[in-house]
Amino acid sequence: MRYTRASVPEDERYLASTAVIMSEVIKTLVCLGVLYSVPPLHRRSISRLGSFLQYELFTKWREASKLAFPAVLYLIQNNLQYVAATNLDAATFQVTYQLKILTTAFFSVVILHKPLSRLKWIALGILTIGIALVVMPKDAVSLTGIFSYFTTSSQPVASSVTTDDTSLGNQSNAQGFFAVLMACVLSGLAGVYFEKILKAPSKPVSTHVEGETDIEGKVMVVEEPFQEDYAPAQLWVRNIQMSFFSVLLGMIFVVLLQDGATIAERGFFVNYNALTWCVIGIQAFGGLIVALVVKYADNILKGFATSISIILSSLLSVFLFGFSITGTFVLGATFVIYATYLYGL
Repeated sequence: MRYTRASVPEDERYLASTAVIMSEVIKTLVCLGVLYSVPPLHRRSISRLGSFLQYELFTKWREASKLAFPAVLYLIQNNLQYVAATNLDAATFQVTYQLKILTTAFFSVVILHKPLSRLKWIALGILTIGIALVVMPKDAVSLTGIFSYFTTSSQPVASSVTTDDTSLGNQSNAQGFFAVLMACVLSGLAGVYFEKILKAPSKPVSTHVEGETDIEGKVMVVEEPFQEDYAPAQLWVRNIQMSFFSVLLGMIFVVLLQDGATIAERGFFVNYNALTWCVIGIQAFGGLIVALVVKYADNILKGFATSISIILSSLLSVFLFGFSITGTFVLGATFVIYATYLYGL
């Protein structure tokens, strides 16, 4: 994401708003493919899938509308990520974005009433410090260097584009820092709220024919249709519902209002290339993987998995890109591994 946004002049960048929308469209297409394959082979059909989606999106509109709130939060967060990646170098972006682990833990306590012992809070703090050390820029290892890094703006590059990550694009460290902090807060709130909805039992729609009662005189409630075929697929249904609201609201309030004039003049896919689609695909499939982790684990464990993955990717970079391991990397990796052990006690 960083390279595709900052390695080109501003007038040659693709539109972040359309990239977010296309990521949601790809997620929806993947979820539709999974839903189609869920029922037994003899009961699979496009019409049946369409009827099921109509039931989940419109008949159960009260339940579906609950996904509008996290959809808006994720929509804003994803756009803020592009702003942050444009204005901060990759290492600084990774450092500050790990603060979402703490915001997630905070909202887990507030919204899910999940008790966290003092030991677990200490583990979260150690984890944040550790991952910050792992990806800390080499020229910002002192307090003075770190302070100046966040309070100064990078200069525009010359006409020839360089691949040095710290000199890509026209950057504003203050703007990027604010964007990533807001993204951390929204990520924690949206993730925990989505977890609450995802793990809540699906409520059937209570419908009945007037005057129809059982032998005890009680009103008969019709069983929820499609239950037999699609009961195991609620995760994919929730993702479709959330993507539905993200695309609808994003097209109106982000794409049209923010970039409507540019799209009318140059098209929806202006300045798209293979790398752009690669970033969109990574964002889409990454979102689905996160949903799986949230469904079967929780948001805090998702944060630990993300942190460990940064260390593993750094180690692979030694062999693939000649990345040099520093003392701060070793110290930070030790902190992360110890925090993971501490959190599991």
